[in-house]
Amino acid sequence: MSAPIGNPATDFLVLRDVRTHFDMGRTFWSRTSKGVVKAVDGVSLVVRRGEVLGLVGESGCGKSTLSRTIMQLIRPTSGEIWLDGEELSAISDKDIRHKRMNFQMIFQDPYASLNPRMTVMDTLAEAIRTRHPDLRGDAMRSRIADLLRTVGLNPAQMKRYPHEFSGGQRQRIAIARALAPEPRLIIADEPVSALDVSIQSQILNLLKRLVREMGLTMFFISHDLSVVGYVADRIAVMYLGHIVELGSAEAVVDRPLHSYTKALMSAVPLPDPRAERQRSRIILQGDLPSPLNPPQGCVFAPRSPVPHDEWMTTHAPPFEEILPDHWAANCPFCVEKPA
Repeated sequence: MSAPIGNPATDFLVLRDVRTHFDMGRTFWSRTSKGVVKAVDGVSLVVRRGEVLGLVGESGCGKSTLSRTIMQLIRPTSGEIWLDGEELSAISDKDIRHKRMNFQMIFQDPYASLNPRMTVMDTLAEAIRTRHPDLRGDAMRSRIADLLRTVGLNPAQMKRYPHEFSGGQRQRIAIARALAPEPRLIIADEPVSALDVSIQSQILNLLKRLVREMGLTMFFISHDLSVVGYVADRIAVMYLGHIVELGSAEAVVDRPLHSYTKALMSAVPLPDPRAERQRSRIILQGDLPSPLNPPQGCVFAPRSPVPHDEWMTTHAPPFEEILPDHWAANCPFCVEKPA
């Protein structure tokens, strides 16, 4: 199943039927295959210039693999990835390093993503030189100071090491590093999940401001639908390597179509204790199936609250536009069409 194809000549980021599979190799004795992990299995998406597209799904659904595939840190098994009219998946490993300045990543854990032996100044200078290799001296320090002020840090701290900062400050440094090469696309992979709740809103507001003021395009990944709903313009819901719903943030959060999206929404706590007690939760059956042996047909069938017939367990539902600009994997047992 696939979403709208998109036009690489006009759309900013286009994914066409992207698959990222991992061959588990062969057993020592019989030399039979151990299988293939289908982490991303036929994803098609369009990210419009200047928007924030949120990608949400539970752990193990393939979100991080997809983000690393877009970054070309993992090469796709098949499919096409176009950024601003250029097909990334066709660029050689040697040349992709130079192209990567145009699309940068903010990783989940700021404690692990920064080199503990490099000062903030050295970390940012290294990133800046990918775009401006001749920048040195006062001009470099001025650029670093501007970046730190942009993310809400004091430039006087540029000679400190990562261990001298709090978790929220480290993530601000990671954001400054992502901005240093002046990219057009930012991929944020769970950028607040490792932070205290009190700090998360600060980082989210910072990211929203940077997108607005710098004209960035952002691919924002999270397992928390409430976080994605706050940041994103549109939301794609991912399950077991597939996109099962896609629409505006308001539509997906307030009027979800797919049973899986409804289950995710029911897990988001409500601020009103009375409403929280009165509402019913959707409890999914069993665990997420293994991507080594994913279900045939509707991938959500084994966990759906509504039993599927034999046809839908062997035939994949089409990804269709149910409402204007609101798409879903159109399984009759998973999608309740509006009257």
